Amino acid sequence: MLAEERRRQLLQWLEEEGRIQVTDAARRLAVSPMTVRRDLERLEADGLLVRTRGGALPVGTATPRELPYASKRARQVEAKRKIGRLAASLVQAGETVVLDAGSTTLEIARHLPPRVALKVVTNDLLIARELADREDIDVYVTGGLVRRGVYSLQGPETEAYLRATHVDRAFLGADGVDAVYGLSTTNRQKVPVKQAMLAAAEHTYVVADHTKLGRRAFARFAAVGEVGALICDEEARTACPSQLAALEEAGLAILLAT
Repeated sequence: MLAEERRRQLLQWLEEEGRIQVTDAARRLAVSPMTVRRDLERLEADGLLVRTRGGALPVGTATPRELPYASKRARQVEAKRKIGRLAASLVQAGETVVLDAGSTTLEIARHLPPRVALKVVTNDLLIARELADREDIDVYVTGGLVRRGVYSLQGPETEAYLRATHVDRAFLGADGVDAVYGLSTTNRQKVPVKQAMLAAAEHTYVVADHTKLGRRAFARFAAVGEVGALICDEEARTACPSQLAALEEAGLAILLAT
């Protein structure tokens, strides 16, 4: 089993069982305890867990943690498709758009209208691959450091590229959307990238399914008033109506995908 596969399995067990014991994980993975400790060290460095004596615990139930892309992709699949379809319908022929890294923004890429000339700027390698063969779309990749297991780009090169770019629309992902705390992400290194995207665009949107509403992730990147609109799935009406009302009261326009 490759290291990335082991780490994905460790995160899955952590999510399902609430804790990891080094000796138990080593037995289940058929590797040495030292190998598991190294994996846990790496996952802790990436902000995905907290090591304890003899094992590891989740970062915290109140603070969302970043998951490997394969785990993100499997969550709220239909909601993300609906959000992607609605967001893509806002894009007009001839525009230049920024698509932030993430599984929801990937759905925007998949639903961009056919045979419409566009320029797409992204820091997501999977989005770039999705659009690479579209003859009607020019794809620009920001450059930067590739984040393993997530397939996104970040770092000074990414930020510099975005600061030198102007686009019509920017679609950003978020791990938390809260009326008071604002828009947040699990990884502090994403903050300057997202802020550069917001500054580059005439029209800005955050795309997030209803499970992100009312949550506060580790690193705040914008107040709700700094984004033009939230695009969410219609289940938010019944699952979190008070959060929707608070966001609207804070001045955030809300578009619900059906």
